[in-house]
Amino acid sequence: MFKPDNQVKGLYSKQLKTNDVWVVKAKQRGINKPVTVTLGRVNVINVREARRLAKENLALLASGINPNQKRKAELRAESNKGINLEQAYHSYMELRADLKPSTKKSYQQVMVRCFGDWFMLPIKEITRDDVVKKYNAIRNRIAKRSNRPEKANPRGLAEAQKATRYLNAILNTYLNDVDEDGNRVLPNGNPVAVLKDKRMRTILKPRMRFLMRSERENLYQELTISSHDQYDGKIKPKEADFVFLLMVSGLRFDEARLLRRENITKSTYTVTDTKNNRDHTLPITPGLERLFKRNLSDSEWLFSGRSGKAASMSNAIKNISNATGIAFSAHDLRRTAATIAAEHDFSTDQISRLLNHKKKDQTEEYVQKTLQMIRPIVDAIEADIFGFGDYEIKENAAVEF
Repeated sequence: MFKPDNQVKGLYSKQLKTNDVWVVKAKQRGINKPVTVTLGRVNVINVREARRLAKENLALLASGINPNQKRKAELRAESNKGINLEQAYHSYMELRADLKPSTKKSYQQVMVRCFGDWFMLPIKEITRDDVVKKYNAIRNRIAKRSNRPEKANPRGLAEAQKATRYLNAILNTYLNDVDEDGNRVLPNGNPVAVLKDKRMRTILKPRMRFLMRSERENLYQELTISSHDQYDGKIKPKEADFVFLLMVSGLRFDEARLLRRENITKSTYTVTDTKNNRDHTLPITPGLERLFKRNLSDSEWLFSGRSGKAASMSNAIKNISNATGIAFSAHDLRRTAATIAAEHDFSTDQISRLLNHKKKDQTEEYVQKTLQMIRPIVDAIEADIFGFGDYEIKENAAVEF
């Protein structure tokens, strides 16, 4: 049943079983058959808005345009624009459910920070020129804002390469996809390929920083005195133990920080959240045995913080660097452990197993790591750092990995 509006001729409220709706009913110019256009529910659109919309649709009909066909054409045009970058990003993350939480967090931060202004852009409209401009913009933004000293690579280069690497991975999942009309979702291919074509993605120089023997000795002395009752410096005992663990084990920052009490036995400790998703078990050396006893508590974490959570240890490296005057990062300590092992003539393959690097070929998959393989390496590293034994050290020897 149609109830006509008392002000706008052609506007009606149509009674339905569930909700009444506003409709426009009038003849289209050049066509004798009446056209019905549904505007929306009466309980959603007030009468003033319904009258305004009715006048717009009546004007279209008077000019010979069918509003229903016009809306369908607009929807089709919108659909043909294809998926936008935000949708593509979320779809990619659903496909890559195997990604580690830290990697997912990195994707989220980088995509929002570097491509947030592109999120509503259909991926088919991202051009090669757009990618080049964005790559340079990221580099320049980081270079201007960063106060950190330049390291192995120019400031901003690593961020730009990481951002475009993430973008490349997301767009690659649509390379062979087609839309409902059979057209390719990316008609011109992956636009990120322009960086390779123009040789803009230069190979990043690896950081080679490690602690030389004199630095290791100075650091050891400072960390040792920090546990004395009369020590009045800024290094906390837990921070000192954390750095000791990094030096001896070669673990990554979070691998050491997130060690769980349940994964520590009398003779071994196991890292379960690793970069290659393989559990990494190491033998407990005499020095680490004392370290573990000092820090184990009722918490599930070795290094526990407030409210029973894992300590952030975010200031540990910074505090100790400031106290000793030795600038280093957590990964420098990992590099140092590898270097000490090399100084004691352990092979690259042995060091790789200590660091839990991903195996390179099928043959290595058959050679399983055992504690007997690792024990001599960690013993030598601890003896070197703690000053035990009599070793011939090759000063300045470094390992690239």
